[in-house]
Amino acid sequence: MKQDRLTEKFLKSRNNDVPMLASFGYGSGVFKQKGYTLEQQSMIDLILIVKNAREWHNENKKKNPNDYPLGAKIMLGKINFERIPFLTGITYQTHISFEDHLFKYGVISADVFKEQMNTWSSFFLPGRFQKPVKPYSCNLEISECIYRNRLLALLVALYTLPENQHTLLGLYTQICSLSYRGDIRMLFVENPHKVQNIVEAEFDLFIKMYGTQTKYFETQKDGSISIHQSLVEEDLNLLLPDKYRNAFLISKEELLSVIEKKNRQESITQPLIGSITAGPIKSLKYVAEKMKKKTKSE
Repeated sequence: MKQDRLTEKFLKSRNNDVPMLASFGYGSGVFKQKGYTLEQQSMIDLILIVKNAREWHNENKKKNPNDYPLGAKIMLGKINFERIPFLTGITYQTHISFEDHLFKYGVISADVFKEQMNTWSSFFLPGRFQKPVKPYSCNLEISECIYRNRLLALLVALYTLPENQHTLLGLYTQICSLSYRGDIRMLFVENPHKVQNIVEAEFDLFIKMYGTQTKYFETQKDGSISIHQSLVEEDLNLLLPDKYRNAFLISKEELLSVIEKKNRQESITQPLIGSITAGPIKSLKYVAEKMKKKTKSE
């Protein structure tokens, strides 16, 4: 596919002496979503998992200086954004022009990425990887962390799924919605039908990710699902990180509330960091494009 070849070429142009251990594409520029064609979705979103993000940025600033506004040239590579409390750990460069196409890429160190997948210390990237992503490169250790994150998302969705949504569509919608609960961008700049559009357009990908029959649920002939609730709760108690387990032991509502609070907090801090790493002009342009899509959808 022409788009894949272009993306692989872009990724190669961002390779340097600091190893890139995995790379993924996601979003409407990679997967067709309801109401759009891929030609209309020009921005290709990528996540780059590297050995050391600060060192990688220092090398990339030499190789691709135009990726960075002035503030990012000064700060990226010096300040460790990955270890500042309340931040998501990933830094983005956006509206990067490459062979007449636009790219946006986020960079994170592998050890931080794996920690977040395993502990949900940040929900920003785990939430992203609970939805379809397209791997361009990966290794076994990173794949295992992503699998564990998705298993937890499946268990949380099964545990909190409303009785009137016991269908595959309802389950996948609940999984997808976890990372949007509490996100303030859903109020101002995101398409209000975003979750529905993702699940409907990428339904087959959700089937590949989460299946139609597992030890936790079964799909019936009428399309409904039956949930083995005791097994779901048993494994949630075993696998959930401490903060989320404590909420789970209180109630379903408390577990969802903890996720919602984390999403709200990170949906505020991530754009603030983006205004530094991507620059205020590009950040405002990105928000304007989101708002334009939201207006069209209403």
